[in-house]
Amino acid sequence: MRALSQEDAERLIVELPEVERLRSCSKEYSAKPHLAGDLQHAERIRDLWRSYGILTELVRYDVLQNFPKHSALSLHHEDGSVAFNASITEDELAEDPTSDPQNGLLAFFGFGAHGTMSAKLVYANFGTLSDFQLLESKGISVKNKIVICKYSKVFRGLKVRAAEQFGAIGVIIYNDPQEDGEYTVKNGYKAYPHGPARHPKSIQRGSVDFFSVSVGDPTTPGYPSLPGDDTERQDPRHAIPSIPALPISFSDAIPLLEALNGRGLRPEELSGAGTDWKGALDGIDYCTGPSKVDVTLCAEGDYRYSPIYNVIGTIEGHTDETVVLGNHHDSWCCGAVDPVSGSAAMNEVARGLGSLTEKGWKPYRKIILASWDNEEYGLVGSTEFGEHHAAWLTENCVAYINVDEATNGGNILGAYGSPLLAHVLREAANEIPSPINEERTVYDDWLHLQQENSNAVDQPDLTVMGTGSDYTVFFHHLGISSLDMLFNQKGTAVYPYHSNYDSYYWIEKFGDPGFKKHLAMARLWGLLTVKLAGMPVLPFRASDYADALTRHVKSLGDKGISGLLLEPLADSISKFEIVSNSFDTSVHRAKLGKAHQQYPEVAEVSKAYMKLEKSFLLTDRGLPGRPWYKHLIFAPGLWAGYDGVAFPRVTECLENNDIQGANEAIQEVSEVVDKASYILRI
Repeated sequence: MRALSQEDAERLIVELPEVERLRSCSKEYSAKPHLAGDLQHAERIRDLWRSYGILTELVRYDVLQNFPKHSALSLHHEDGSVAFNASITEDELAEDPTSDPQNGLLAFFGFGAHGTMSAKLVYANFGTLSDFQLLESKGISVKNKIVICKYSKVFRGLKVRAAEQFGAIGVIIYNDPQEDGEYTVKNGYKAYPHGPARHPKSIQRGSVDFFSVSVGDPTTPGYPSLPGDDTERQDPRHAIPSIPALPISFSDAIPLLEALNGRGLRPEELSGAGTDWKGALDGIDYCTGPSKVDVTLCAEGDYRYSPIYNVIGTIEGHTDETVVLGNHHDSWCCGAVDPVSGSAAMNEVARGLGSLTEKGWKPYRKIILASWDNEEYGLVGSTEFGEHHAAWLTENCVAYINVDEATNGGNILGAYGSPLLAHVLREAANEIPSPINEERTVYDDWLHLQQENSNAVDQPDLTVMGTGSDYTVFFHHLGISSLDMLFNQKGTAVYPYHSNYDSYYWIEKFGDPGFKKHLAMARLWGLLTVKLAGMPVLPFRASDYADALTRHVKSLGDKGISGLLLEPLADSISKFEIVSNSFDTSVHRAKLGKAHQQYPEVAEVSKAYMKLEKSFLLTDRGLPGRPWYKHLIFAPGLWAGYDGVAFPRVTECLENNDIQGANEAIQEVSEVVDKASYILRI
């Protein structure tokens, strides 16, 4: 049998994905929820990949997990009797076959504290650190109160963390129509299932661990949660809340917010005209409170160590260098978007890679396909794997490519990650037809979107990587170049995130009619994999890292902060830019850059690119207050979570008005950039 050429492999991996297979997987996997630890679901994925000729096994870890028993929320009269009981349940919809509440989980928070609390209610806007600071400055105390706040702005776990730090004893979080932009009933759109607006009973479940501080099993920080009594367990309270919290719908939030009308400060008194403290619910003043009457919050459950099962498939290459692909298979509800849209795409990538190997293609690098378990509680399955195999991954893994969701209803690609991967993503995206525009590519749509925000953009750049999905251990902890991608820009419906309405019906009617974005993602992911794994010379560009550093230091300078000394960092980046351009030019010259076989320089080049990312790690310690996070250039915002920041130590010092500390951090970053320049002088 004649071995497939690299060009043939790249062409076939784009041609192989099929819409009907994507559609079938979406319907099958989203027929019911798959809470972390669903062995039957993991075995189904394992068996499917084996049928494609991929060596696949289950890998078990025993991790801390909480399970809900009872959730309740009541508003009282002044005499203590109950005025309102929240349903904390989504309506069953005749149009949506999987929306029966019996087909979902109780409304609860993963890694949430358990307990029952009664207290006066205070409204805290989006529950950001600055929101709580503003309340305190205006004389509104949340101490010994229950807080109600909106979703958005920051990760939900950090809302609970901030409330806890300011003395609250419970937190209620809901989605306000204010978060939904154009697609609201007030703007003339019908609510789901009849239109793209949010259903009033939709509830966003999720984790409330402190993502930006630590991820994975909080009882085994930095090492794996292996089965058996020999695994040492730590106190998890550094990474999870100690006060209970509940997610509710905006329908259930209305009576609670009405109880605050006329009490405390109004939004304009608190934060001026046009403030975001005023939401979009009719009849609600969005006053701070505190309420005159009590609210009782009940979130009961139990914590225990439970098994979870990663599905790990392996395609051997000519070398031990490795590309890892990841999606997760656990979900809070049926999860047709999160994670099933990504799972469907991954299955088609697996089928495509199996077909290529059957036709005689053997990649230069090993490919590992990982369907992680327990992502939803706190990126647990991927983190335990990364900690378990840290030494091997550090030595051999050249890239991690994550697709949590193929699309959440967005029409244009969103991409987040290491600048080293920007070039190969642009190259691959330019070969994939746009799912929404004929005669255009995924790249064209991506570029035009970024040009809407800046006319100066001549090629799309990657967004800074924060946290919230399984790339976290690879990038932020191990220093492996990583990429996260999904179609999440310019959507035309409100995505019912982590609710019982994240369903096949929603996908088919609103999220991705025709499954064109599922198809585009399967093609893009497959092509990226074949490019990264197939060619001996890594298709990285160090110069993209230099460009990113230049942009981020300019952004700092544009803030005009008095006393901030950026010159040492700017000088180091200028030198790095010269060295990186020279390195890329020498590496990707015609002979070496297009080689299909090993040259003596190839292994040295790969190691240099790998060392470049790792040179930005604080190997002897981590970031202040969160030692698990080690990347000095990029990190999740300490009080943002999902969103990433550049130069996190500098950023945090500036947030604390510590100019001296910021300048010391700038010097540290400068020295690390100088170290990166040295690595490229091979």
